[in-house]
Amino acid sequence: MEVTFRAIHPDEFEACLDVWDAAFSDTPREYFRKYFTGDPWFHPEYTRCAFEGKRMVSAVQIVRREVRVGQATLTLGGIANVGTVPAYRSRGYSTQLLRDAITVMENDGFDFSMLFTGIHGFYARLGWENLPVKVMHAEIRPELPLPEGGYRVRPLADADLEALCACYEQCNAGRSFTVVRSPAYLRGWTGWEERTPPDVYVAEAAGKVVGYIVAPIGESLSVTEVGWLPAYSECVFALMLHVTRLAAECQVTQARLHIPRDPALMGVVRNLFHRFTWHEYLPMVRVIRLQPLVNKLLPELSRRIQAVGAKGTVRLRLPSGTIGLRAAGDEVTRDANALPEVAITQAQFLGLVFGLVGAEELPEPVPPQTRVLLNVMFPRQPAIYWAWDGF
Repeated sequence: MEVTFRAIHPDEFEACLDVWDAAFSDTPREYFRKYFTGDPWFHPEYTRCAFEGKRMVSAVQIVRREVRVGQATLTLGGIANVGTVPAYRSRGYSTQLLRDAITVMENDGFDFSMLFTGIHGFYARLGWENLPVKVMHAEIRPELPLPEGGYRVRPLADADLEALCACYEQCNAGRSFTVVRSPAYLRGWTGWEERTPPDVYVAEAAGKVVGYIVAPIGESLSVTEVGWLPAYSECVFALMLHVTRLAAECQVTQARLHIPRDPALMGVVRNLFHRFTWHEYLPMVRVIRLQPLVNKLLPELSRRIQAVGAKGTVRLRLPSGTIGLRAAGDEVTRDANALPEVAITQAQFLGLVFGLVGAEELPEPVPPQTRVLLNVMFPRQPAIYWAWDGF
Protein backbone atom coordinates (compact mmCIF):
# COMPACT_ATOMS: atom_id res chain seq x y z
CA MET A 1 0.00 0.00 0.00
CA GLU A 2 1.27 3.46 -0.88
CA VAL A 3 2.66 5.50 2.04
CA THR A 4 2.73 9.30 1.81
CA PHE A 5 4.03 12.02 4.12
CA ARG A 6 2.69 15.56 3.90
CA ALA A 7 1.15 18.51 5.72
CA ILE A 8 -2.37 18.24 7.07
CA HIS A 9 -5.33 19.63 5.11
CA PRO A 10 -7.89 21.77 6.99
CA ASP A 11 -10.59 19.13 6.53
CA GLU A 12 -8.40 16.48 8.21
CA PHE A 13 -8.24 17.89 11.74
CA GLU A 14 -10.67 15.32 13.13
CA ALA A 15 -8.75 12.48 11.48
CA CYS A 16 -5.58 13.79 13.14
CA LEU A 17 -7.35 13.93 16.50
CA ASP A 18 -8.32 10.29 15.88
CA VAL A 19 -4.62 9.43 15.48
CA TRP A 20 -3.58 11.22 18.67
CA ASP A 21 -6.57 9.80 20.54
CA ALA A 22 -5.43 6.28 19.61
CA ALA A 23 -1.73 6.96 20.22
CA PHE A 24 -2.19 8.70 23.60
CA SER A 25 -5.12 6.86 25.13
CA ASP A 26 -4.49 8.33 28.60
CA THR A 27 -4.91 11.92 27.33
CA PRO A 28 -8.38 13.33 26.61
CA ARG A 29 -9.02 13.89 22.92
CA GLU A 30 -10.05 17.51 23.51
CA TYR A 31 -6.60 18.32 24.93
CA PHE A 32 -5.16 18.12 21.40
CA ARG A 33 -7.74 20.38 19.78
CA LYS A 34 -5.96 23.51 21.05
CA TYR A 35 -3.08 22.80 18.65
CA PHE A 36 -5.48 23.68 15.82
CA THR A 37 -7.87 26.17 17.42
CA GLY A 38 -6.01 27.70 20.38
CA ASP A 39 -2.64 28.55 18.85
CA PRO A 40 -2.52 31.85 16.92
CA TRP A 41 0.72 30.73 15.21
CA PHE A 42 -0.67 27.43 13.94
CA HIS A 43 -0.16 26.67 10.26
CA PRO A 44 -1.17 23.47 8.42
CA GLU A 45 2.47 23.00 7.33
CA TYR A 46 3.34 22.51 11.01
CA THR A 47 1.23 19.34 11.31
CA ARG A 48 3.06 16.54 9.49
CA CYS A 49 1.06 13.41 8.73
CA ALA A 50 1.70 9.90 7.41
CA PHE A 51 -0.90 8.03 5.36
CA GLU A 52 -1.26 4.40 4.36
CA GLY A 53 -3.47 4.71 1.35
CA LYS A 54 -6.09 7.26 2.39
CA ARG A 55 -5.88 6.56 6.12
CA MET A 56 -3.90 8.89 8.37
CA VAL A 57 -1.88 6.68 10.72
CA SER A 58 0.78 8.94 12.27
CA ALA A 59 1.27 12.65 13.01
CA VAL A 60 3.75 15.12 14.48
CA GLN A 61 3.09 18.72 15.51
CA ILE A 62 5.47 21.70 15.28
CA VAL A 63 4.67 24.53 17.71
CA ARG A 64 6.08 27.94 16.74
CA ARG A 65 7.09 30.31 19.54
CA GLU A 66 9.29 33.39 19.92
CA VAL A 67 11.48 33.15 23.03
CA ARG A 68 13.62 35.83 24.60
CA VAL A 69 17.37 36.03 25.00
CA GLY A 70 17.71 39.27 26.93
CA GLN A 71 16.37 41.88 24.51
CA ALA A 72 16.66 39.59 21.47
CA THR A 73 14.28 36.82 20.41
CA LEU A 74 14.79 33.42 18.79
CA THR A 75 12.23 31.30 16.96
CA LEU A 76 11.56 28.00 18.71
CA GLY A 77 10.10 24.95 17.02
CA GLY A 78 8.49 22.83 19.70
CA ILE A 79 7.96 19.18 18.77
CA ALA A 80 4.73 17.76 20.17
CA ASN A 81 2.28 14.89 19.77
CA VAL A 82 4.65 12.45 18.07
CA GLY A 83 2.19 9.61 17.78
CA THR A 84 1.24 6.62 15.63
CA VAL A 85 -1.88 4.46 15.73
CA PRO A 86 -0.73 1.34 17.65
CA ALA A 87 -1.40 -1.11 14.80
CA TYR A 88 0.91 0.90 12.51
CA ARG A 89 3.90 1.34 14.81
CA SER A 90 7.48 0.16 14.14
CA ARG A 91 7.27 1.10 10.46
CA GLY A 92 9.44 4.24 10.68
CA TYR A 93 6.58 6.70 10.24
CA SER A 94 7.37 8.92 13.24
CA THR A 95 11.05 9.00 12.28
CA GLN A 96 10.24 10.17 8.76
CA LEU A 97 7.78 12.76 10.06
CA LEU A 98 10.44 14.14 12.40
CA ARG A 99 12.82 14.43 9.45
CA ASP A 100 10.06 16.28 7.59
CA ALA A 101 9.60 18.55 10.61
CA ILE A 102 13.31 19.41 10.64
CA THR A 103 13.12 20.36 6.96
CA VAL A 104 10.04 22.52 7.56
CA MET A 105 11.78 24.31 10.44
CA GLU A 106 14.92 24.87 8.35
CA ASN A 107 12.88 26.33 5.49
CA ASP A 108 10.57 28.44 7.65
CA GLY A 109 13.14 30.37 9.68
CA PHE A 110 13.19 28.46 12.98
CA ASP A 111 16.38 28.84 15.02
CA PHE A 112 16.22 25.89 17.40
CA SER A 113 13.90 23.09 18.46
CA MET A 114 12.87 21.67 21.82
CA LEU A 115 10.79 18.73 22.98
CA PHE A 116 9.81 16.93 26.17
CA THR A 117 9.99 13.14 26.26
CA GLY A 118 10.69 10.04 28.27
CA ILE A 119 12.37 8.21 25.36
CA HIS A 120 15.47 10.33 24.82
CA GLY A 121 17.32 7.81 22.67
CA PHE A 122 14.60 7.91 20.01
CA TYR A 123 15.15 11.63 19.39
CA ALA A 124 18.92 11.59 19.92
CA ARG A 125 19.23 9.61 16.66
CA LEU A 126 17.94 12.67 14.83
CA GLY A 127 20.13 15.25 16.55
CA TRP A 128 18.24 16.35 19.66
CA GLU A 129 20.33 16.50 22.84
CA ASN A 130 19.51 16.54 26.56
CA LEU A 131 19.53 19.96 28.21
CA PRO A 132 19.59 19.40 32.00
CA VAL A 133 17.26 21.75 33.88
CA LYS A 134 16.96 21.75 37.66
CA VAL A 135 13.67 22.16 39.52
CA MET A 136 13.48 22.95 43.22
CA HIS A 137 11.61 20.64 45.60
CA ALA A 138 10.99 21.59 49.22
CA GLU A 139 8.79 21.15 52.27
CA ILE A 140 6.35 23.79 53.44
CA ARG A 141 7.41 25.14 56.81
CA PRO A 142 5.15 23.82 59.59
CA GLU A 143 4.58 27.30 61.02
CA LEU A 144 3.55 29.86 58.44
CA PRO A 145 3.15 33.58 59.14
CA LEU A 146 -0.24 35.25 59.06
CA PRO A 147 -1.18 37.24 55.95
CA GLU A 148 -0.04 40.85 56.02
CA GLY A 149 -2.07 43.85 54.93
CA GLY A 150 -1.56 45.72 51.70
CA TYR A 151 -2.55 43.08 49.15
CA ARG A 152 -5.79 41.25 48.52
CA VAL A 153 -5.30 37.77 47.04
CA ARG A 154 -8.24 36.19 45.22
CA PRO A 155 -8.91 33.59 42.49
CA LEU A 156 -8.39 34.63 38.89
CA ALA A 157 -11.44 36.11 37.14
CA ASP A 158 -12.15 36.16 33.41
CA ALA A 159 -11.81 39.95 33.35
CA ASP A 160 -8.19 39.69 34.56
CA LEU A 161 -6.71 38.59 31.20
CA GLU A 162 -5.25 41.94 30.15
CA ALA A 163 -3.92 42.69 33.64
CA LEU A 164 -2.32 39.25 33.93
CA CYS A 165 -0.67 39.69 30.53
CA ALA A 166 0.71 43.07 31.64
CA CYS A 167 2.21 41.49 34.76
CA TYR A 168 3.74 38.72 32.68
CA GLU A 169 5.20 41.08 30.10
CA GLN A 170 6.77 43.47 32.59
CA CYS A 171 8.10 40.68 34.81
CA ASN A 172 9.63 38.75 31.89
CA ALA A 173 10.60 41.53 29.47
CA GLY A 174 14.30 40.71 29.72
CA ARG A 175 14.13 37.16 31.09
CA SER A 176 15.75 34.59 28.83
CA PHE A 177 13.88 31.48 27.67
CA THR A 178 10.44 33.03 28.24
CA VAL A 179 7.85 33.01 25.46
CA VAL A 180 6.65 36.26 23.92
CA ARG A 181 2.92 36.03 24.62
CA SER A 182 -0.17 37.84 23.39
CA PRO A 183 -3.60 37.91 25.06
CA ALA A 184 -4.99 35.87 22.14
CA TYR A 185 -2.32 33.21 22.62
CA LEU A 186 -2.82 32.98 26.39
CA ARG A 187 -6.59 32.79 26.05
CA GLY A 188 -6.43 30.07 23.41
CA TRP A 189 -3.51 28.00 24.68
CA THR A 190 -4.64 27.78 28.32
CA GLY A 191 -8.24 27.00 27.38
CA TRP A 192 -9.40 30.35 28.77
CA GLU A 193 -11.93 30.48 25.92
CA GLU A 194 -13.78 27.58 27.56
CA ARG A 195 -13.28 28.43 31.23
CA THR A 196 -11.17 30.64 33.45
CA PRO A 197 -7.98 28.70 34.28
CA PRO A 198 -8.19 27.11 37.74
CA ASP A 199 -5.48 27.20 40.41
CA VAL A 200 -4.53 30.78 39.53
CA TYR A 201 -4.60 33.61 42.06
CA VAL A 202 -4.04 37.33 41.63
CA ALA A 203 -2.83 39.99 44.06
CA GLU A 204 -4.57 43.36 44.09
CA ALA A 205 -3.35 46.68 45.46
CA ALA A 206 -6.02 49.37 45.68
CA GLY A 207 -8.17 47.35 43.27
CA LYS A 208 -5.39 46.95 40.69
CA VAL A 209 -4.03 43.51 39.72
CA VAL A 210 -0.29 43.69 40.39
CA GLY A 211 0.75 40.02 40.43
CA TYR A 212 -0.40 36.44 39.95
CA ILE A 213 0.60 32.86 40.73
CA VAL A 214 -0.24 29.52 39.08
CA ALA A 215 -0.19 26.85 41.79
CA PRO A 216 -2.26 23.65 41.53
CA ILE A 217 -2.51 21.58 44.70
CA GLY A 218 -2.66 17.79 44.49
CA GLU A 219 -0.43 15.38 46.37
CA SER A 220 1.98 18.31 46.48
CA LEU A 221 1.88 22.05 45.92
CA SER A 222 3.19 22.81 42.43
CA VAL A 223 4.14 26.43 41.78
CA THR A 224 4.49 26.65 38.01
CA GLU A 225 4.42 30.39 37.30
CA VAL A 226 4.65 33.69 39.16
CA GLY A 227 4.45 37.17 37.66
CA TRP A 228 4.32 40.67 39.06
CA LEU A 229 4.63 44.33 38.18
CA PRO A 230 8.18 45.42 39.11
CA ALA A 231 6.92 48.24 41.35
CA TYR A 232 4.97 45.69 43.41
CA SER A 233 7.52 42.91 43.94
CA GLU A 234 6.38 42.61 47.59
CA CYS A 235 3.16 41.00 46.34
CA VAL A 236 5.14 37.82 45.64
CA PHE A 237 5.20 37.11 49.38
CA ALA A 238 1.43 37.56 49.65
CA LEU A 239 0.83 35.23 46.70
CA MET A 240 3.24 32.54 47.89
CA LEU A 241 1.90 32.72 51.44
CA HIS A 242 -1.66 32.36 50.16
CA VAL A 243 -1.00 29.15 48.24
CA THR A 244 1.18 27.61 50.95
CA ARG A 245 -1.56 28.22 53.51
CA LEU A 246 -4.11 26.65 51.14
CA ALA A 247 -1.83 23.62 50.78
CA ALA A 248 -1.37 23.38 54.55
CA GLU A 249 -5.15 23.41 55.01
CA CYS A 250 -5.25 20.37 52.69
CA GLN A 251 -2.49 18.74 54.80
CA VAL A 252 -0.08 18.97 51.87
CA THR A 253 3.52 19.41 52.99
CA GLN A 254 5.58 18.85 49.83
CA ALA A 255 6.15 21.44 47.11
CA ARG A 256 7.59 21.54 43.61
CA LEU A 257 8.77 25.01 42.63
CA HIS A 258 9.25 25.43 38.89
CA ILE A 259 10.50 29.01 39.17
CA PRO A 260 13.65 30.93 38.21
CA ARG A 261 16.32 31.82 40.75
CA ASP A 262 15.11 35.38 40.85
CA PRO A 263 16.06 37.44 43.93
CA ALA A 264 12.44 38.55 44.40
CA LEU A 265 11.40 34.90 44.55
CA MET A 266 14.24 33.23 46.42
CA GLY A 267 13.96 35.40 49.53
CA VAL A 268 10.27 34.54 49.79
CA VAL A 269 10.92 30.86 49.15
CA ARG A 270 13.41 30.63 52.02
CA ASN A 271 10.86 32.15 54.40
CA LEU A 272 8.05 29.73 53.52
CA PHE A 273 9.88 26.50 52.63
CA HIS A 274 12.77 24.42 53.95
CA ARG A 275 14.61 21.14 53.30
CA PHE A 276 15.38 21.97 49.69
CA THR A 277 16.48 19.46 47.07
CA TRP A 278 17.09 19.89 43.35
CA HIS A 279 15.66 17.46 40.83
CA GLU A 280 16.85 17.34 37.24
CA TYR A 281 14.65 16.89 34.20
CA LEU A 282 15.80 16.65 30.62
CA PRO A 283 14.08 18.54 27.82
CA MET A 284 15.83 17.93 24.50
CA VAL A 285 17.08 20.66 22.18
CA ARG A 286 18.47 20.87 18.67
CA VAL A 287 19.97 23.77 16.72
CA ILE A 288 18.10 24.27 13.45
CA ARG A 289 19.88 27.22 11.78
CA LEU A 290 23.12 28.03 13.58
CA GLN A 291 24.39 31.02 11.61
CA PRO A 292 21.09 32.99 11.48
CA LEU A 293 20.64 32.24 15.19
CA VAL A 294 24.01 33.82 15.98
CA ASN A 295 23.24 36.85 13.82
CA LYS A 296 20.09 37.46 15.88
CA LEU A 297 22.18 37.34 19.06
CA LEU A 298 24.91 39.82 18.03
CA PRO A 299 23.09 43.00 19.20
CA GLU A 300 22.39 41.42 22.59
CA LEU A 301 25.98 40.18 22.94
CA SER A 302 27.23 43.67 22.04
CA ARG A 303 24.99 45.22 24.68
CA ARG A 304 26.41 42.87 27.30
CA ILE A 305 30.09 43.54 26.60
CA GLN A 306 29.59 47.32 26.47
CA ALA A 307 28.98 47.37 30.22
CA VAL A 308 32.54 46.18 30.93
CA GLY A 309 34.35 46.96 27.68
CA ALA A 310 35.28 43.30 27.19
CA LYS A 311 37.72 42.40 24.43
CA GLY A 312 38.85 39.10 22.97
CA THR A 313 38.00 36.35 20.51
CA VAL A 314 36.64 32.83 20.68
CA ARG A 315 35.49 30.19 18.21
CA LEU A 316 32.79 27.77 19.26
CA ARG A 317 32.74 24.47 17.38
CA LEU A 318 29.39 22.68 17.34
CA PRO A 319 28.43 19.51 15.45
CA SER A 320 26.44 21.74 13.07
CA GLY A 321 29.17 24.31 12.40
CA THR A 322 31.52 26.87 13.92
CA ILE A 323 30.97 30.38 15.27
CA GLY A 324 33.83 32.85 15.42
CA LEU A 325 33.17 35.86 17.67
CA ARG A 326 35.24 39.00 18.28
CA ALA A 327 34.50 41.36 21.18
CA ALA A 328 35.97 44.82 20.60
CA GLY A 329 34.87 46.66 23.73
CA ASP A 330 31.62 48.04 22.37
CA GLU A 331 30.55 45.51 19.74
CA VAL A 332 30.57 41.77 19.06
CA THR A 333 31.12 40.79 15.44
CA ARG A 334 31.70 37.61 13.45
CA ASP A 335 35.34 36.59 12.95
CA ALA A 336 36.06 33.44 10.94
CA ASN A 337 39.67 33.41 12.18
CA ALA A 338 38.86 33.76 15.88
CA LEU A 339 40.80 31.65 18.37
CA PRO A 340 40.97 29.76 20.67
CA GLU A 341 38.52 27.09 19.56
CA VAL A 342 36.20 25.52 22.12
CA ALA A 343 34.27 22.37 21.18
CA ILE A 344 30.76 22.23 22.66
CA THR A 345 27.56 20.31 22.07
CA GLN A 346 24.33 21.86 20.83
CA ALA A 347 22.82 21.57 24.31
CA GLN A 348 25.84 23.26 25.91
CA PHE A 349 25.64 26.07 23.36
CA LEU A 350 21.92 26.66 23.95
CA GLY A 351 22.52 26.40 27.69
CA LEU A 352 25.03 29.25 27.34
CA VAL A 353 22.66 31.25 25.13
CA PHE A 354 19.83 31.12 27.67
CA GLY A 355 22.03 31.53 30.73
CA LEU A 356 21.24 28.08 32.09
CA VAL A 357 24.93 27.15 32.30
CA GLY A 358 28.12 29.15 32.72
CA ALA A 359 31.43 28.83 30.90
CA GLU A 360 32.94 27.26 34.02
CA GLU A 361 30.62 24.29 33.49
CA LEU A 362 31.91 23.44 30.02
CA PRO A 363 33.71 20.08 30.21
CA GLU A 364 36.52 20.87 27.78
CA PRO A 365 39.41 22.87 29.28
CA VAL A 366 38.83 26.52 28.43
CA PRO A 367 41.63 29.12 28.82
CA PRO A 368 40.89 31.42 31.78
CA GLN A 369 40.76 34.57 29.64
CA THR A 370 38.35 32.89 27.22
CA ARG A 371 36.21 31.71 30.12
CA VAL A 372 35.92 35.30 31.37
CA LEU A 373 34.90 36.50 27.90
CA LEU A 374 32.27 33.76 27.54
CA ASN A 375 30.83 34.61 30.95
CA VAL A 376 30.44 38.24 29.87
CA MET A 377 28.75 37.34 26.58
CA PHE A 378 26.73 34.46 28.06
CA PRO A 379 26.21 35.19 31.78
CA ARG A 380 24.25 32.92 34.09
CA GLN A 381 20.68 34.24 34.33
CA PRO A 382 17.42 33.44 36.15
CA ALA A 383 16.04 31.92 32.95
CA ILE A 384 12.85 29.86 32.79
CA TYR A 385 10.57 28.19 30.26
CA TRP A 386 7.25 28.57 32.06
CA ALA A 387 5.03 25.50 32.30
CA TRP A 388 1.99 27.34 30.88
CA ASP A 389 3.86 27.47 27.57
CA GLY A 390 4.44 23.71 27.53
CA PHE A 391 3.44 21.69 24.48
